[in-house]
Amino acid sequence: MEGIAKIKERILSEAQEQKQKIIEEAKAEAQNIKKQYEHKAKEILDGILDKAAKSAEEKKRRILSMAQLENRKVLLQAKQQIIDEVFEKAKIALKKMPDEEYQKLIANMLINSALVGNEEVIISEHDKNRITPDFIEKINSTLQGMGKQAGLKLSETYGQMIGGFILKSQDLEINSTFDSLINMGREELETEIAKILFEE
Repeated sequence: MEGIAKIKERILSEAQEQKQKIIEEAKAEAQNIKKQYEHKAKEILDGILDKAAKSAEEKKRRILSMAQLENRKVLLQAKQQIIDEVFEKAKIALKKMPDEEYQKLIANMLINSALVGNEEVIISEHDKNRITPDFIEKINSTLQGMGKQAGLKLSETYGQMIGGFILKSQDLEINSTFDSLINMGREELETEIAKILFEE
């Protein structure tokens, strides 16, 4: 009986040792698996954080870029508005030019523009008291002295312009209105105005 008890005790002791060994191995394996997954999880987390950081940086860059573009657009619009105002003020100044100065300018323009000297002169209604038939007769006298025909005459109809004139013959029309002259030179003038106003 004593022998059986000892064998039984030995078997139970070995079973206990085996159990402890299995538990320790299982714990070690679990720890190992845990470490592997922690490392994997860290890699995944780092990847997610890195991707999020890059995405946030890209969004920030895009937002800043859009803001800069919008800023440039607003600035360009403001500059264009200022330039437009300069042109409008120039048109008003031309319209309000003193009669003597205005007549001198128109006389020079007519003499240099008259191709033959028998054209019709179309003016704005605003100029009817400054560019009169008598004024045209003086121009005709000057043209005659230059050996040209002296047949310029005022049109009975008025043009829609701020100043200047349109010379009209049977087959030709010369637009020397201030509106046309300003528009033709606007691109070049805008560059000059921008340099003056904005030091560009």
